[in-house]
Parts: sequence; C-alpha cells; structure tokens
Amino acid sequence: MVLGKVGSGLRGALQSSRDWLREHPKVAYWLKIIRLGLFQFGMGLSLAPITGTLNRVLIDELGIPAVAVGLLIAIHYFVSPTRALIGFRSDQERAKGNWRTPYLVLGAMLTYGGLATAPFALILLSGDGSLTFVPAMIMCSLIFLAYGLGVNIVETIYLATVSDITPPRERGRVLAVLWGMLVLGTVVGSLIIGQLLLEYSHYRLIQAMQGTAAIFITLTFISMFRQERLKPNGQLVNHIEGTIAVRETLLGSLRLLVGQRLLLGLFAVLFIATLGFSTHDVLLEPYGGQVLGMSIAETTRLTAWWGGAMLIAIGLAAWLIWQRRSPVLLIMLGGALGALGFVVVSLAGGAAQVGLFQSGVALIGLGRGLFIVGSLAVIMSLVDDGHAGLFLGLWGVMQALAQGIGTIAGGLSRDIAQALSGNVLIGYTVVYSASALLLSLAVLLVIILRLDRRMRSGGVRSPWSELGQVNADQIIF
Repeated sequence: MVLGKVGSGLRGALQSSRDWLREHPKVAYWLKIIRLGLFQFGMGLSLAPITGTLNRVLIDELGIPAVAVGLLIAIHYFVSPTRALIGFRSDQERAKGNWRTPYLVLGAMLTYGGLATAPFALILLSGDGSLTFVPAMIMCSLIFLAYGLGVNIVETIYLATVSDITPPRERGRVLAVLWGMLVLGTVVGSLIIGQLLLEYSHYRLIQAMQGTAAIFITLTFISMFRQERLKPNGQLVNHIEGTIAVRETLLGSLRLLVGQRLLLGLFAVLFIATLGFSTHDVLLEPYGGQVLGMSIAETTRLTAWWGGAMLIAIGLAAWLIWQRRSPVLLIMLGGALGALGFVVVSLAGGAAQVGLFQSGVALIGLGRGLFIVGSLAVIMSLVDDGHAGLFLGLWGVMQALAQGIGTIAGGLSRDIAQALSGNVLIGYTVVYSASALLLSLAVLLVIILRLDRRMRSGGVRSPWSELGQVNADQIIF
C-alpha cells in the first residue's frame, strides 16, 4: 500500500516535471546539453590518472625512459587516422538515415577496456612480473593501442553527433559547455586521485584508475541514451529539414581539402600550436618530482591548477564568442599565453620555486583552453552537414598526430639533453624552450597569413560547401 502511494507520487512528480519542461523549452534544451556533457566529464575524470599520475610514476619512481613512456601515451595519437575512416563511414550511415550510435558503443567499450587495463603497466614494467622489459613494452603497447582506437572512435562519433543535433547558431555556446565539463572532469579527477594517493602504492593507483574507467562507461551510457532519435517516418531527428547526403568519396573529399591552400594554412597553424602545447603531456609531473621535489599527490594536483585555468579560459572564450569576437583571436591569445607559461615553468626550475611553477602551469592551462575553444570553433564553423564526421575526423587526425609527435619528441629531447649535459634541469628546459618557440611561431603565422581578416571575408570555407548532392548509395568507400 505504502509502496503504491510512493510510486504514484513519483509518477506524478515526473509528469509535473515533464509538463514544466514543455513550458520552458530553453531550460529543457540546456539540460539536454548538460546531459550530453556527462560524456566529456567522464572522459576528463578518466584522463586525470593516465596522463597526470601514471606517467610520473613510470618515469620518476620506476626509472622508465621518458621516450618509452611518451611512446605508450602517444600510441592513441598515431592511430588517429581511424577518426577519418570511422567519421566518413558514420557519415554514410547518417546519410541513409541510420544511427551513428553503434560506432560510439564500439569506441566506448574499447576505451573502457584500455583504461581498466592500462594501470597494469606498473606491474609489467616494474620488473616485478615474469616478463623482461621488451615483452612487457609490447604488452603495454597492445593495451594502449586498444585504448587509442577506442578514444579515436568514440570522440569522433561523439562530436559528429553533437553536430547532428545542435543548430549551427548554438554550436559555439554548446562547445564551451562541453569542453568546460571535460576540463571540470579532469580537475575533479585529479583532486580525488591526489587525495587517494596521499599514501601511495601501486595497488591504490590501479584501483583508482579502474574506478574512473567504470565511471566513464556509466556516464557515457547516461549521456548518449536516446540522443539520436527517430521521427515517426523512421528518419533520424536532426536540426535540418530534408535529406542529408554525403557528397563525395573519401579520396575525392581529401582532394578537395588539399585544394584549398588557405585552409591548409589554417591546419598548419593548428598543427604547430598543438605540437607546442603537447610536449609537456608526459613531462610536467616528472619535472615537479625530479626538479622541485614534489610528492606524487602534489604533482597529481597540478592537473587541478592546469584544469582550473582551462575552465577560466573556456568561460572567457565562450563570452568572447557570444560577443561575436573572432575565434582566430582566441587562437592567437592562447598561443601567446602558452608560450609565456612555458617560459615561467623553465624559470621555476632554476629558482626552485614551486609557486612560480604552479603559476606557469596555470598560464599553460589558460593558453590551451583559449586555443582549443578557438580552434574547434573555427573548424565547427566550416563543417557542413553531409561531412561532419569526415571533417571533424580530419581535424582530429591533425590534432592527434601533432600531439603524438610532440609527446614522443618531448620525452626523447629530455632524455638526450639530460644524457649529454648530465643535468636533469637542462633536459626539461630544452623541451619547454622549444614549446615556447613553436607557440610563438604559430602566432606569427596567423599574422602572416592574415587568417582573421580572410576568414571574415569568406576566404576560409568548407571545401564541400558548393557541391551538389550525390546519393549515398553511389559512394564507393
């Protein structure tokens, strides 16, 4: 009797909530976007230990060469061509009125498997197991390969789905919310992991990383459930009336992209800047431990400094976009702040100042936040509905290759400079000085190419914007 009354009350409250949301469609819309952002929050939560703690333990505590750790972390960048292939394939299915969601499920499960097994690299590479270093590296590479394939698939399909269900005029604001939730997840993850590892052990780190993997897959399900929906006639719901069709073959689309020199210039700027930002991906926490004597818990919390600054930057970027400021301005400002941050980080080592180091990390976070929102806003403004998956996939490939090269090059440069000089500080300083120069070069290229003015005048556009429709079943993949 009591349970029946409780059930009836819950149903009544649920119906009242639905009625209220129908009367307030804007609130309902943004609640949907926040639910969509739970995927990003879960991804950020799971990234905190794999990029902010595991690398520190492998390099500093276990003495694994930085280039080897960089190679493991960078594997998922080098399998990034998967983005273009999967994105194009999902565009084909989308054009037929089919779902993108099955591709997202595949990517999410591979990501979960990689996240859950990645911490066993601690056992495999520590020498405590039965494998020597080379077989252990091969095993770890396979684990990170599965993770990399999953991340590339799931992120591309996620962004393409966002493009499908979001009106073009809302994309800037939606992206700001989604990226904000990604960084918020990273900050929350770093604070929680840092607290859990106050008394460090390999077992605790493994537990923490597997816990974040479980949270990621749960939030992914909640976030993406029924985001792709069918109309009564069986067509997928989207923000455009009429038929969406992929207009070119994959190779034909790539030829069109290469044919736009100014667009290639834009991609070159984004590649160089991403390369500059990515060198610290596996080195920031080891730098704090080896040069400044910070504990594992303290270096793990560096992600909170970096992520908190990124949140501020994303909020600022969102406000500037709402004020109709050019996203190219955000790219330039982000590059300049990032370059300054790397200079400050380098100076902190010589002065042995933890506070100065944290300030430099915050500047890097500010710069990267502005840069990411600006670059993604530029790319999303060029997306056309028939090629969202492919175009975002190509952008993802460019970003991922730059990050992969930067991650490995940063680790290798640190190892070589340290070996030649016999000084651990010099090894890191060489890397961070190179990062500052690369970011400065990216800003200079924006000025030389006059990207801001030329984008405003339509000089940079989608390579598919003037093509006619071609039936999807005529496409040969």
